[in-house]
Amino acid sequence: MSSIVCPVLGLMNTLSKRWVMHTLRVIAEWKENFNEIKRAIPWISAKILSERLTELEEEGFIIRKVIDGKPIKIQYSFTERWKSLNERIELLNEWARADSAIQNI
Repeated sequence: MSSIVCPVLGLMNTLSKRWVMHTLRVIAEWKENFNEIKRAIPWISAKILSERLTELEEEGFIIRKVIDGKPIKIQYSFTERWKSLNERIELLNEWARADSAIQNI
């Protein structure tokens, strides 16, 4: 028996991990390095933030760029893959807001 893999389920598993959406939102607010992101989400531990950034990079949602200098800086930015997905998430957000308004009538 072959198992059917649902790409949406895999995506939702990634995005639903604790702190993932917070981290992406903070990067969208032009917080580009680890310390800026950490300060913007004070409740997250450095270890978990590092794990989430690594996972987002492995998923192809963010790019980690090393900038030479003293000290060396690490900068995070979005990939085209994330930008494309985020457009669809915004559509889902619009739907959820409209649906919420209808439910509250």
